[in-house]
Amino acid sequence: MLQDRLARVRDRMRKNNLEQIIVTQPQSIFYLTGMWCNPMDRLDALIVTQDSCRMLCYVLAVIEPEDCQVSVYADTGETVRRLSEMLDPVATGVDGWLHSRFLLPLMQLRTDIPFSVSRCVEEARMIKTPQEIALLRRASEITDSVFADALGKLREGMTELELGGVFSESFERHGVGRFAGDPMVCFGAGSAEPHHAPGNARLRPGDAVSVDTGKRIDGYFSDMTRTVFFRRATEEQRRVYQVVLEANLAALEAVKPGVLLSEIHQAACRVIERAGYGAYYPHRTSHGIGIDCHEEPTDASDRRIPVEEGMCFSIEPGIYLPGNFGVRIEDLVVVTANGYSLLNHAPKDFTIME
Repeated sequence: MLQDRLARVRDRMRKNNLEQIIVTQPQSIFYLTGMWCNPMDRLDALIVTQDSCRMLCYVLAVIEPEDCQVSVYADTGETVRRLSEMLDPVATGVDGWLHSRFLLPLMQLRTDIPFSVSRCVEEARMIKTPQEIALLRRASEITDSVFADALGKLREGMTELELGGVFSESFERHGVGRFAGDPMVCFGAGSAEPHHAPGNARLRPGDAVSVDTGKRIDGYFSDMTRTVFFRRATEEQRRVYQVVLEANLAALEAVKPGVLLSEIHQAACRVIERAGYGAYYPHRTSHGIGIDCHEEPTDASDRRIPVEEGMCFSIEPGIYLPGNFGVRIEDLVVVTANGYSLLNHAPKDFTIME
């Protein structure tokens, strides 16, 4: 067990008047035990109290962590009953990943337990340790190199999927396997879709080329977006790019302990709105990152969450003109005592690729 992380979770349990919590998200189990589990449609559950840890897991997944009593099960249909027998009759928090097909029968079996929602692990995960920050920084440095390599291989007529393959192959050359999602590659009008599904659109001169990608490397994610233009660009493309870059820099400038996440979002919005493109910025500016690509703190557009030293999150404003083109610039930051430190350093000046 990772005792410093467990201590932070238990502190949050005390503040929320919870005497035990049930943790079922594989990423959160990894955070607390160092053990990756993949129960698929089955149930793995880590039960944390103030003085003990107990774990129920599928028999094929068990690698027993230290200081944790592990109970394994086979496919017998007795999973919920086994879990119910491991719980104390005390105030119990449940994470948001426990499926209702397990939770509802559990609540019927244990009517003596007051259940409520627990965010204790998610809140602990928001503040990264120096070791976690080092892993996030390394993942971003690899992604910087991949962008430099892959964007240099643009060629007229290639498809979005083909460029995605170039990125994936570059990650492989850097020792990162093909997992954790494919690159989101957008050409031309596809770049005007904030969550575009890459396909067989072919690259043409004058296209915006937007790529959003990242990988889990040694357990921690990178995530970066850059937008370039192929062979030529219009004045409107230049203008929109400059506005998004200014919004990115304004949001970065706002990052420091004590500032609300919503204020960072508003710093980007003000730049975009002043330029007349407010209606074309439909998403949040930030999301947390770590073991998950998207984790707490999320929904930064309207949540009044104060920024704390050790938080890691994205800064990714964008403008999307439907049917025409879009621009997004995404960086990752870690909050320091006096401001922030960038995790990635790929160039973000306006660029035309030949």
